[in-house]
Amino acid sequence: MKRRRFLMGLSASALPLATGCAYTRIDPWHFRIRSSYFTSVQHEKEVLDRAKVFYSEDGRVRILIARGNAYERGYQHGALLREEVRENLQYIYDLALKKFYFEELFAEVYERMRPFIPQEYIDEMHGLAHGARLPLKVVHHLHVLPAMGEWGGKKKVKQVIKQMMKGIPEEDWDLGTSCSNFSLPPSTTADGGFYVIRILDWGLHRISKLHEFPLVAVNIPENGIPSANIGWVGFLGAVSGINAQGITLGEMGYGDPENETLRGVPMIFLLRDVLSYSSNLSDVRRTISTSPGTNSFGYVMTDGKTGEGELYIRDRDRFIVFKAGQEAHDKDEHLPAIPDVSYGGHYEEKMTQLLGQHRGEYSLDMIKEKLIPELVMKSNFQNVIYEPRKLQIWVSNAKDKHSLASQAPYTHVDLASILKTESAAK
Repeated sequence: MKRRRFLMGLSASALPLATGCAYTRIDPWHFRIRSSYFTSVQHEKEVLDRAKVFYSEDGRVRILIARGNAYERGYQHGALLREEVRENLQYIYDLALKKFYFEELFAEVYERMRPFIPQEYIDEMHGLAHGARLPLKVVHHLHVLPAMGEWGGKKKVKQVIKQMMKGIPEEDWDLGTSCSNFSLPPSTTADGGFYVIRILDWGLHRISKLHEFPLVAVNIPENGIPSANIGWVGFLGAVSGINAQGITLGEMGYGDPENETLRGVPMIFLLRDVLSYSSNLSDVRRTISTSPGTNSFGYVMTDGKTGEGELYIRDRDRFIVFKAGQEAHDKDEHLPAIPDVSYGGHYEEKMTQLLGQHRGEYSLDMIKEKLIPELVMKSNFQNVIYEPRKLQIWVSNAKDKHSLASQAPYTHVDLASILKTESAAK
């Protein structure tokens, strides 16, 4: 009887859809329809009230404070920045489909990687899609795009991809994802600062709107370490970031060995784990070395508490550690030792020369104005300078499709002050 009454009620409620006007009142993206998480409108309001969005002092970068469990933080991100998330992600997705013509490619890659993605990031993507009122597939597929871009197997379909991307000059679609990273401890600087530099040469700004939506997402989880994910609106993965323990991120593509695979934890979520659960470099090593490897990457990670830096090489079969100041040899690669410095990147010989030549002279201004511009690629998209002892961040983003991040001004973000304020307000 109860089932019959329910069906009758459902049928009756559907009748107004035929009238036209009533149909416009139906919102298929409403959280009460899509989400089983919220118990009421008041519950949703309480979750959103725990978050906030504001601009950096110079007005260039959005800062999001997201607090709660993974679904709640994703929902806060999507709801509070809804229009920006929708414009940014939908533009990239439409472009990807236009150029690759085959949505199933993204679905297959996501299915390969999904079993390895920690549940908290699946929940966070779910929350983002619900909060932003986007199809879940858009969020899923775009979060495996970085792994697809680094996958060595793409060589096997290189000629096909060229045809698919016809109409775009080759120099615009070859996105050059090598990047560069290095640490400059107090023994190398003129002002006693400990500076860690992350150069992101990932030229997506040439074919997307990412550069229009820079974001520093300060995540304050229920369980884990607060952190700042330095990226873009709608992007939950980490490629640049620092946590409250002074652990900094730096990554770079490292060749295309035959063992590369998409059956493993996406790098962008592996680095989220580093931010959320690493209090020291031992934790970082354990997280990276025990996670199923996918593509080949180099990492430069530092700990602001100890002033240490380390260079890692990680692919499906190997995890190699080089301490700061240690000569690095791997296959045909050779990085001469520079005392106290960890480094690696695209222009290795130039890096070796510059980092050794000006030892003891480096200052924040010199790094911004002279050192970084010498080391960026034509695909320079974002640059980050950390002072991990003091939890300070300086970030520059490419202004438009035709410029480099190294030509743009830097935005200062005082993570220490933000975390102190949020802790007092809790």
